[in-house]
Amino acid sequence: MLYVDKNNNIRLTRGDTAKFLVSVQNESIREPYDILSSDTLTMTIKDSIRDGEPCVQKTIVGTNTFHILPSDTSSLNFGKYIYDIQLTTSEGDVYTIVEPSTFELMEEVTY
Repeated sequence: MLYVDKNNNIRLTRGDTAKFLVSVQNESIREPYDILSSDTLTMTIKDSIRDGEPCVQKTIVGTNTFHILPSDTSSLNFGKYIYDIQLTTSEGDVYTIVEPSTFELMEEVTY
């Protein structure tokens, strides 16, 4: 089961499928930003901010819908991780659109 709260903290049952939309706001004009076909969004999940290697990293192009597969989390331990999401525009500009937030893997019975 997937839960995303108002502070972008995510709770997901380990090994479950999750699909979720990421809203992108153009802060300078306070309007939604439309993802272009060559824009990329990268979600990085780590044990802690200081870790070099991510536990999971998902990159999508031309869309704002992330799809987490069961295999992305099935080998991870239950508990809290940290994640952020970065937008790289077709022009090469980089923006962190979801600042570091909690990504919690919840226990499951069927494994």
